Amino acid sequence: MRVAEAGPVDAVTDLAALISLCAQLRADGLPGDGEAWAATAATLGRGEEARLAWRPGPEAERALESHGRRVG
Repeated sequence: MRVAEAGPVDAVTDLAALISLCAQLRADGLPGDGEAWAATAATLGRGEEARLAWRPGPEAERALESHGRRVG
């Protein structure tokens, strides 16, 4: 989904939250950045509640497993 289709203000808010969350996870040496990216991409422009409620399907699970192997 393109940012413009999601609604620029809502999408930018979601992306800012994603960047902040991932920076915090990396700073603390914690996992979860792949899941955060996937959830944000799937729910862009629909807010934090949608992101927190998102659950990966089989395709996303495979992508997250690959991400885990590559990034850790």
